[in-house]
This record gives sequence, C-alpha cells and structure tokens, in this order.
Amino acid sequence: MYSSFSSAPNEPREPESQPPLERAGFKPIALSLGVGAVGGAVFSALSVPLAWMLGPMIVNIVASVRGVPVLVPHSARAATLCIVGVFLGGSFSPDLMSRLGEWALSLLMMVAFIPLITLIASIYYHKLAGFDGLTAMFSGTPGTLTAMVIIGGESGADERMIALTQGLRVVIVVFLMPLVVVAVTAAGPLSTNILPEGGPFLWRDGALLLAAALTGFGLARVLKLPASAMTGSMLASAALYLSGLVHWRPPDAALWVCLWVLGSAIGSRFSTVPPRTFFKVSRHAVVATAVVILISAAFALLVSQLTGMAYMTALLSFTPGGVAEMCLIAIAFDIDPATVAIHHLVRIVVLITAAPFAALWLKARQIQI
Repeated sequence: MYSSFSSAPNEPREPESQPPLERAGFKPIALSLGVGAVGGAVFSALSVPLAWMLGPMIVNIVASVRGVPVLVPHSARAATLCIVGVFLGGSFSPDLMSRLGEWALSLLMMVAFIPLITLIASIYYHKLAGFDGLTAMFSGTPGTLTAMVIIGGESGADERMIALTQGLRVVIVVFLMPLVVVAVTAAGPLSTNILPEGGPFLWRDGALLLAAALTGFGLARVLKLPASAMTGSMLASAALYLSGLVHWRPPDAALWVCLWVLGSAIGSRFSTVPPRTFFKVSRHAVVATAVVILISAAFALLVSQLTGMAYMTALLSFTPGGVAEMCLIAIAFDIDPATVAIHHLVRIVVLITAAPFAALWLKARQIQI
C-alpha cells in the first residue's frame, strides 16, 4: 500500500533539504507564470481549445516533474477567483428564478451521484492502486482538493497521496473537458463575446464590482463558504447585476488572465512530488478519472432527459473538476455558467459535510472498501 510519496511504505520521511517554495521569494512565481505564458502562446498558436488554461497547466506540470521550482501563491489564486466570481455574477439573470424547479431535481440527483462515484473510485484506489481504506476514500471523493487533504489528514489518511490523486483528477478533467465541448458542439475555443455586452466602461460600475468582490470574499470567509473567493464575489456581484445597479462587465482580456493564472496554479501543484511517484500514481488517476467522467456523462444524459437541461450544461455541472476551473470552462464556452456554478458549489458543500462522517464510519467499523 502507498503510505507516502516515498517508494518504501514504511520508510521515514526525510526532512526538507530546501525551504518551502512559499519562502523562496518571487523567483518561483515568475518561473511559473513565465513558463505558463510560453505554454499559453504555443497552445494558442496550435489552436488548442482554452489554450491559455491548458498551455500553462501542461508546461507547469512538466516543469514541476523536472524539479523546476514553480509556484502560484494562494493570494494570486484568490485574487483571480474573485475576478472569476464577478464573471459568474454577470451570468445571473432574473429568468433564473423560473428554473428553480429544474435545478431542484438535478441537485437532488447530484446528491445521489456523489456517493456513487466516490464508492467506485474508492474501490479502484483500494483494490487496484493499493491504498489503505481511508486514503482510498478521500482520494476517490470528487473534490475538493484542499478540504479532502485537511479532513483526510485529520482522519488518519495519507494526506500527500490524497493531494496527488485529487490534483491529478483536476488536471485530467480540465484537460479533457474543453476538447469534449469542442468535439460535441463544434464550437470555437472562445466565443467573440463570452457574456452579454454590458455597455462601455464606467468608473462607478468598476468601483462597485471591486467593492462587491472584496466584501463578498470577506463575508464568504467569515461564513466559511466553499471556494470563498469565487463564491462571495459571485453572490455579491450577482446582486448588483440583478438589482440593475451595475451593467458593465469585465472585458474578455480579464478572463484570459484568469485562465493563465489558474492554469499555472494547477500545474505548479506537483513541484514537491518525486517523478517516480508522480508517474506511478498518475496511471491509476487516469483510469479512475476516466471511469468517473463516463459515469458523469451518463448521469448528465439522464438529467438532461428528466429536466430538459441542455446536455452540455448538465455534463459540465456533473463532471467533477475543480470548482473554479469548471466554471471558467462554462464561462469561456458560454454554457450557462450560473447553473454550472450552483451545481459544483452544492457538490462541494455535500462533500465537505459528509466526508468526516464517512471517515468516522469507516474507522469505527474498521471496514475495508
């Protein structure tokens, strides 16, 4: 069984030979964003869908595995998520109220969907990858990385292995879903106008949206909402748009910056993982994630048939990538971002609430999956 990132299960972990990247100054950040920019430019020249997310992500993964000290700090990611939240807030409209019945059924199906894919992925990681029962469960849950690492570690699972498998799941989903969207819809990588035009820039609107993003983020942190930077900013800016106080929306260029920063952040997560462990675990993550995506596709078809929701909206809503990343994909392809955001936030709330109880249940009964 894997008990750590080292090649021997019971081998003691060696102390860090270098200070954490967070203390290494600006160089790791510059490296991550610099190689990310190169990756984005290359993928854009190759006309890859969502080039400015996938390019930085892939190039940073390669740099990480080769030992290059790359890093996107939490503060930069949080600021980017606030911008994403503003984009999402602009996708809310009064007619969403008429769709609450559609959401009620699909969200109920989400509650049934989560334990199903968690069980299947957990069985795979336990039986075929050799993880212990608790580590397999937290590796198989469909997000969120940070919460699962914290809760899993407190429950006695191998938090480093959870971080690796959860991170790989996000990478695989984020890489595949834009390609799937393009293949299914024959859409371009980005529409000319991602969201409805909001008129010319007004300093008043910009100031209100900035204040809403910062205030919403602060309140969301106090209330401990999932993905607080994005969620708080989304709810606060949505209130401004729905009330008619604000009409201007951020330019598409801001979305490209979000794609670049978040793509670099995803890829730089693996900078402390030994290459041997990365490749050994990644093959299992590919298989487990592929199974999860197939089940998601089947559930999305069922949801579409029962609720009338567009299939691609249902697919992006049920495929468990990162919350921010899946919302960005929805924004970029203009696939009902509000619906996608609500479903992923509900997924995270259910997981964060249920995971500790599931861990206690497993430990109390010493159940092997």
